[in-house]
Amino acid sequence: MVDNQEPFNWPPLESNPDIFANYMHSAGLPARWTFGEIYGFEEDLLAFIPQPCLAVIINAEFLKKQEDRARGDLAVANDYYMKQTGVLDNACGVIACIHAILNNLGEGDNKIKLEEGKPLT
Repeated sequence: MVDNQEPFNWPPLESNPDIFANYMHSAGLPARWTFGEIYGFEEDLLAFIPQPCLAVIINAEFLKKQEDRARGDLAVANDYYMKQTGVLDNACGVIACIHAILNNLGEGDNKIKLEEGKPLT
């Protein structure tokens, strides 16, 4: 049997905090945690970020990809890492959300405890 199916390509998800929150809540992120926007990196604008803030996701275009990769530090500790492949070419926002969630799991006020029976658990 020959498989003539088109290869799967991840559909892009709009870079919108409400869409990310709804998507991740349906995957097991508790409702007490959400996503927001940062309107600038000046101190007075950063003061608007709800606390506690466990992670920051930034969309940025890298113009010098090889140089930027060379500057990366593989020694930075994290519990979860997922490499983005060509099939997941439009999934960068979802992958960033998953990294933010799965690298902040645990017990306590400033940690995430996922909902049982959901895709992220």
